[in-house]
Amino acid sequence: MGTRTSGSEGGGEQTTARKRGTAARLRPYIEIVRRTQRNVKRWSSGEMALRWTAAGMLEAERQFRRIIGYRDLAALVVAIERDHDRRRATHTTSKEAAIVLSA
Repeated sequence: MGTRTSGSEGGGEQTTARKRGTAARLRPYIEIVRRTQRNVKRWSSGEMALRWTAAGMLEAERQFRRIIGYRDLAALVVAIERDHDRRRATHTTSKEAAIVLSA
């Protein structure tokens, strides 16, 4: 995955991932995984590659910063789902009323 498009594809414009800074945020993460894997001399199978990748991800995870209020994220998800369900029920009710009025 390149960080820029080729000249023929868009005049050198930056890709969407690059514009949002996703590539820059993932770069240190990917480097830690690569550093973990570089000591492996003989890859015996795809399963082994997955295990070493997982080991690198666990190593990188230790360096992540916690999101402020991360303990409250589960409650936020529940509140969003509840609001979404309420809005969908209201929208469905208004659709049914419009069908009854038009009939």
